[in-house]
Parts: sequence; C-alpha cells; structure tokens
Amino acid sequence: MGVTEMDFSAALVNEARASRSAPCGVRGLNETTVRLLIVDHMPTRVGIRMALAGDIDVCAEASDPESAIRAAKREQPDVALVGITISSAWCATIRGICRAAPDCAVVVLAETADADDLLESVRAGAVGYVPGALEIERLRRVFRAVTANEAVIPRAMVGELVSEVRSAAAASDLLTGREVQVVGMLRRGHSTTRIAERLQITPVTVRRHISELVRKLGVESRADLIEWLG
Repeated sequence: MGVTEMDFSAALVNEARASRSAPCGVRGLNETTVRLLIVDHMPTRVGIRMALAGDIDVCAEASDPESAIRAAKREQPDVALVGITISSAWCATIRGICRAAPDCAVVVLAETADADDLLESVRAGAVGYVPGALEIERLRRVFRAVTANEAVIPRAMVGELVSEVRSAAAASDLLTGREVQVVGMLRRGHSTTRIAERLQITPVTVRRHISELVRKLGVESRADLIEWLG
C-alpha cells in the first residue's frame, strides 16, 4: 500500500484538522446523517472517526468479528466499514453483519487490490471494496454511493468480477457453490495449497473438488481442466 496503518491514521487525522478550517456551507453527504460502524484496528478507527467528524455519526466501533456482529445487531448502522486485516475470518464477519443488520451496506477496506479478496467480499455480502490509501473525500464518496444503493468497486477490477459472475452463471446448473469457487481460483492460477487456505478447507478436500470437476466437465486431468477454463 505504501503507507503503514499508523501513517494512514495520521494522514486522516491531519486532513480532518485541515478540513475544519475550510469554509462552511456544504453538508457532508446529505440531509440524513449516515450512521457508521467501523471494524478495524484502533489506530485506523481513530483516524477515520476524526476525519469524518461532523459528516458521519460513528455509532459503534469494533476490533474483532464477535463484537462487530453484536454492534451491528444493536445499532443497525447504515454502513459498516470492515478492515480486511482484523481477522482471517473477515468474510464471516461480513456475513454476520449482513444477517444482524440486513439494511446495512458493508464496505471492505483492503490494503491492496486483490481479486480473490474482492470476490470473497462480494460473495459474503459486501457492496463496496476499497483498496489502498484513503483520503477523506474518497470515503465520503464511497458512503454516498452505498447509501444510494450503488456498488463501489475499483474500475480496474470490474472486469474480474464480471468474468467470475459469467463463469458462475454458466456453471450454476452443473456445479455446486464450492466447486464454482474452486473453478474461479483455478482460473486465476492458484495452487491446491493456496485454494485450501483461502477457502479454509484441507488440501485433500480441494483435490476431491478438482477430481469431481474433471469428471463433471468431461476432461481427463487437472491440466486439461485448467486449459479448458482458459
């Protein structure tokens, strides 16, 4: 990303201080203040909260999946900003928030643009994926968009998402949901070990899925399967 978590937080705090001396007269988002749940490490939460002071009502903060889901259920926020580094179970966090607060728009905050993270986020229920260093105005635009029922995905990554959706749609009548996930990761060149880590299953289970894919798709080997996937 080019900046550390502390650098990121400090940059947001400095920008917040500067913005408070700017001329008044423009409301931050709209006439209704957005209620925000921030799920991330403490330095980042503090920086974001200070940067958005006056524009956004930070109704709750959390640093782990369990407290995030409890806060979502209690507060019913408009938006939840979930840092991808809080836990290896960040996808489960997204799903839990979506179940606890069905009207909440979940936005994922990632350190770098990663196609697998994007796809997993969307599958879990997120409507926004924001990689890299953030600026206060960029955050405002993101929240404005998701509260207007729009998805926020980096333009450079839209093609990857569309390709995955098309592949899943083409295979939906033939493959299980897990097999579709394995297909997508094979298409992006991931090894059995990497697929197992991402899907939190054993390498043996991954190999079983690949064997079943080979059988269902009528190819002779994993190499033929990958070639078939293009």
